[in-house]
Amino acid sequence: MIGWTQIWLFALVVKIVLGSLIPLSNDEAYYWIWSHNLQWSYYDHPAGVAWLFYLGHIFEPLRNIFPSIDLFGAVRIPALIAGHLSLLVIKKLIDDGLSETQHKQWLLVVIASPFFGIGSLIVTPDIPLIITWSLALLAFKKYLETQSVKNAASLGAALGLGFCAKYHIVLFVPIAITYVLWRREWKLLRPSSLAAVIFFGLLFSASVWGWNASHDWISFRFQLDHGLNQEARSVSAIFQQFSEYSGAQLALLSPLVFFTIHRFTEPKNFRFLRWFGWGPILFFAWTSLRSPVEANWPIAGHLPLLVLASINDTKRWLSRGMITLWTLASCIAIYQGFHPTQKLFGIPPENLKTFEFVRFADLESYAKSKGTGESPLFASSYQMAGALSVYSNRTVAKLAGLNRVDFFDYSSTGHPLSNQFEVALEPNDEPKKWPAWIAERGYLESQRHSVGRFTIVTFFRNSLPESHR
Repeated sequence: MIGWTQIWLFALVVKIVLGSLIPLSNDEAYYWIWSHNLQWSYYDHPAGVAWLFYLGHIFEPLRNIFPSIDLFGAVRIPALIAGHLSLLVIKKLIDDGLSETQHKQWLLVVIASPFFGIGSLIVTPDIPLIITWSLALLAFKKYLETQSVKNAASLGAALGLGFCAKYHIVLFVPIAITYVLWRREWKLLRPSSLAAVIFFGLLFSASVWGWNASHDWISFRFQLDHGLNQEARSVSAIFQQFSEYSGAQLALLSPLVFFTIHRFTEPKNFRFLRWFGWGPILFFAWTSLRSPVEANWPIAGHLPLLVLASINDTKRWLSRGMITLWTLASCIAIYQGFHPTQKLFGIPPENLKTFEFVRFADLESYAKSKGTGESPLFASSYQMAGALSVYSNRTVAKLAGLNRVDFFDYSSTGHPLSNQFEVALEPNDEPKKWPAWIAERGYLESQRHSVGRFTIVTFFRNSLPESHR
């Protein structure tokens, strides 16, 4: 009979094979650029995802060994393994009190689900967040059972590493405190244990604090503004944001979670998982009243909720139904991923998420032909920069000062060193105003030409301005 371990290993192999064959998304390519420009942290996110891609550099030569097959996606392998290890952590967390059948049921539910199945093939900061969140849950459970400084230190270390993955790990702290206060177990708040959590948390996240301290806390300020600013001013706008968020969560969590929410058949010793499941969901429901929320932001709460729901689905018909539905949807998505230029049920390919695999394909040959010499090519967005960098196997930077602020605005790679450079623009993407430094350094627009659906703008200056010599 097939056991839990065999299912886990088979799923890992499938993820590695598919992950190696599917092209990098534009966001992944952007993080891959980070891995070739390692820093302690970055403007957009902490460095965890870049460190995982850095480990994947060993697989980059595969694209040259097998030129007929694009295996560049193999750079995902370390991240795919790390993400899949989170399921082993959850297994250890809830190993007591469940039968082998129950363990296999929650595993199948999770690996078929959108975020932890096909969604886990795309490497984002969510992957290091999930593995560190899972480790923090395990450490917290151990601390609930034994209030030792060692267990408190393990919890602090997991939270510190999580802070190097994604700032959302901070939600773990108020949820844990609220849970302790609700239980009124004051022994859990021993000064020595709290000191251990804080010390090891700061120690293992020191890289993020140090980088932000030396960069005027720009990353912290960006994330706070991004998620908590009051963007919606009218009641209708607030309702729309909340509805979009709620609808996305209902769809992703599925009837399985909401139809079993009233059942409490799981062992009492890991019932605390409900707090860490609904906590992120409710927090981002609140922030959706202020600004738009991405569907994946409460992802840390999805894993415990899916596990608990599958355990509480004692008749199993809901679990089996969702596994079947999610598996069919995943097969369709995988097929579309390998055929991103085809329509899907009449939907134009450019309206589908998979289109980003070929969004910048018209520029592939042109990017390969351009070097970093007399007239380097720059991208007009970080997504384009990521795609062109993968195409040419070198860093093609976004021009500093264009579009949304990102890594390139704080890197020397975003500025040209030559007297001529080019910028690629997407259709209808003409900047309202070019960055001021272009004129300040004496550059003038000299010509334009088209490459596929893109416009290439060339800037030229006669010599380096005296003020910059």
